[in-house]
Amino acid sequence: MQDLESLFQQTQNDYNVIPDFIDQLLETEIYCLGIKNDENKIQFRIFETPEGDQAIPFFLKLDTILQDIGENIEYITINTRKLFEITQGATLILNLTSELSKVFQPEEIKTILDIDQNSIECES
Repeated sequence: MQDLESLFQQTQNDYNVIPDFIDQLLETEIYCLGIKNDENKIQFRIFETPEGDQAIPFFLKLDTILQDIGENIEYITINTRKLFEITQGATLILNLTSELSKVFQPEEIKTILDIDQNSIECES
């Protein structure tokens, strides 16, 4: 399996690898800024995108958070598919502080989850 970070970079030049990137992303544990409260509910930190939208940032590597945001920031790990499912309707941004970032709009997330669900049903 190819490194997800390098696969993400390849999507910029080769749109044919986007489905592979999305498939692998959905299976990956990623890092989000936030905490789990006493009731085990997640409270995400919200940032503003360059376009002025409110977005939940998530990161492929913990090092990105530690280097770009700081070591004293609270974060959680979560599976990307689960993140997409529990934040439906929200805008998410991958690697907010990196040169290469990706905004996932709510409609795009819904489409990704619908396609993923259909492929799971076809495999059954």
